[in-house]
Amino acid sequence: MPFYLVAHNAISPRPGRHDLALYVFDSDFERDADFQSLLEDWQPLLSIAGDDIFACERAREHSDRPSWRWLLAGPPGSGTLIHQDPWGYSSWNASCVGVKRWVLFPPSVSHATLHPPRPDLLGRAARLLTGGELPRSAAEFMDEVLPTLRELGLGHIELLQQPGEVVAFPAGWWHAVVNLTPTIAVTESFGRPRDLAMVLAKLREKNLTSFAAEVEAGQHDSTLARRGGG
Repeated sequence: MPFYLVAHNAISPRPGRHDLALYVFDSDFERDADFQSLLEDWQPLLSIAGDDIFACERAREHSDRPSWRWLLAGPPGSGTLIHQDPWGYSSWNASCVGVKRWVLFPPSVSHATLHPPRPDLLGRAARLLTGGELPRSAAEFMDEVLPTLRELGLGHIELLQQPGEVVAFPAGWWHAVVNLTPTIAVTESFGRPRDLAMVLAKLREKNLTSFAAEVEAGQHDSTLARRGGG
C-alpha cells in the first residue's frame, strides 16, 4: 500500500472512537534503501535484544524465520487488541511520532479473564454461531474490560508512551495498545536464551520444525563457544 495513503488516513479527522481505523504493520520496510537511515537511528536499541536466539548464525537467514521487525503507522483510535506476541517473542516498541496508550498484564493472567463474554447482540450471536467469543478491539477493551480488571490486583501496568520513548516487555506478557494521536513507530521482537524451551515448543507446534532445529543448534554452538569449546 502506498505510504501516502497511510499518511492521509492518519490525519483525516474522525470524531469519537474509531476502532476500525487503518493500522499498518510493514515488515518489509528495512529492505528499502530509503529506510536504512531510520534503522540506523535505532541501532542502540538492538542491545535490548541481547543474544537473540533467532539471530544466531544458523537461524538468521532461514526461510522459515518469522517476521520480527515492523514499521507501524496508524491514526488516532487504531491499535492492537489484547494479545501475547507469538513464538515466545520478547519485544521493544519505539515511538517516532505520536502518543500510544498501553496496558500490559503478566503471563499468569488467563485468556478467559482478559476476554470476558460480550453482553451485546454481536457477542451473543458469536457464541450462538461459533461457540466462541468475539474479540474486542483495543479501544473496546480499554473502555469496557479494563475498569473491572483494575479492581482485581492482577499486577497490570498502564502507561502513555511519548515520542522518543521505548516500551520493552518479556515473552508472555499480554498487551493492548491504542494510538491516541497519529503515530509512527518501529518495533522489533527477539528470543531470549532463557526462553529457549518455550520458543522451541511454540515453533514445533506450528510445524516450523526445521527452523526450530536451527535455533536449537545455534544455541548449542553459542554455549560451546562461551565455554571455550569445552
